[in-house]
Amino acid sequence: MKIAATEKVKLMISPEVIVDNNLLTPRKSSTASNKINSCKALFEEDTDRKIDVVITSDSSAATATVTNIIPDSPSLLTTGKKRKAYVVTPSTTTATTTTTADDDSIDNANQRAPSAKRKLLFGRYVELVQTAPNVNSVYKIVRKLTGNIGGNGYSGPIYGELTKHSMQKMIDLMVKNTDFSSSSRFIDVGSGIGKPNLHVAQYPGVEFSCGVEMEHNRWSLGMSCLKACLNAATQEREQSTMINEISLLQGNTMFLHNNILEAKTFDPFTHVYMFSIGFPPELWIQLSNMWNASDAGDCQHLICYAGPKDVIESYEFDVELLTQMPTSMHGSKESHMGYIYRRMTKKKGSKRGGKAPKTSVPCDPLFRPSYNLVQKGLKQLESEVDRQVEEEMGGSRRTRGSRQKTIFSKSANGI
Repeated sequence: MKIAATEKVKLMISPEVIVDNNLLTPRKSSTASNKINSCKALFEEDTDRKIDVVITSDSSAATATVTNIIPDSPSLLTTGKKRKAYVVTPSTTTATTTTTADDDSIDNANQRAPSAKRKLLFGRYVELVQTAPNVNSVYKIVRKLTGNIGGNGYSGPIYGELTKHSMQKMIDLMVKNTDFSSSSRFIDVGSGIGKPNLHVAQYPGVEFSCGVEMEHNRWSLGMSCLKACLNAATQEREQSTMINEISLLQGNTMFLHNNILEAKTFDPFTHVYMFSIGFPPELWIQLSNMWNASDAGDCQHLICYAGPKDVIESYEFDVELLTQMPTSMHGSKESHMGYIYRRMTKKKGSKRGGKAPKTSVPCDPLFRPSYNLVQKGLKQLESEVDRQVEEEMGGSRRTRGSRQKTIFSKSANGI
């Protein structure tokens, strides 16, 4: 029994640990290897393998080119692929692979980078939209009077408006697809403070730019911006010796404090623009009736932010879709699709988008006084705008009917 117990105890004793002193001592490297290499390459202990390590002068990264390696290890087997060498430097440990083909591809990629004016996050290049100098001057004047948000945003109601670059892209699309030019006549339904009207008056310099706004504060602020622009245009012509007047600030703009439904048609306008987000169905139906009743020879293009399903199918505008483009909103991250439509019915004997003689241009009575006023030139337009703004600032607020009556009486007297 004692012998059996002794044997059982011996079986429970752990085996003696065998220590190999060779594993605890660092491997002695040859002096020749130390002279060639300034760092160590981590490979298995195989004296048959050879490695040539080339250290570049760049201290931020170590570059190694592997040569004369016997491909007997699975990690080093190569079949026409890049070879990796793990290099240990005093500051960092990196795994890099470089070949001459990689260097060439990097150089070519740098050469192919677009020469954009702005680089956004994540390496995305964006071409900035170019705007004319007089357009930039107008926006600078408006921003000085209304603030960065616009629309009386600091102390009043904020409404939707496009950024300057989105509006410029929309205008460029109109120029390309609708013959939008200096002979065009432009109306903005719900013009707010009038940025689109002032923009198209500068580029492409339309013949007549009219804005219709119901909300009094926005109309009043738009008139103040128009007054400042007209005053700057007059002063610019007095001080400038430039022969080319296209680059100067332009007038040809008027804002009406009216309801658009007071008009029966959109005559004499060739391009009808409306930021239609939020328009009620009843308004759409009446606008459709106005559009379809307008002169088919002149009133040719509709620009709005409602799709063909609503415009053509639901509200039965006599139009067809030409093109569309996404736009960005000022002061928010919203974006809306802008649509450009063309009238389907063509009037015989009329040139689409052309400039008809002024005596034969049909015009709705609501727009006739302003149209005649703009045709009389910058001086008289500036005088009338100054008079209306002074009356508003003086506190003698008039109704839309009295204002319209005053303009009609001045027009009848030839003023």
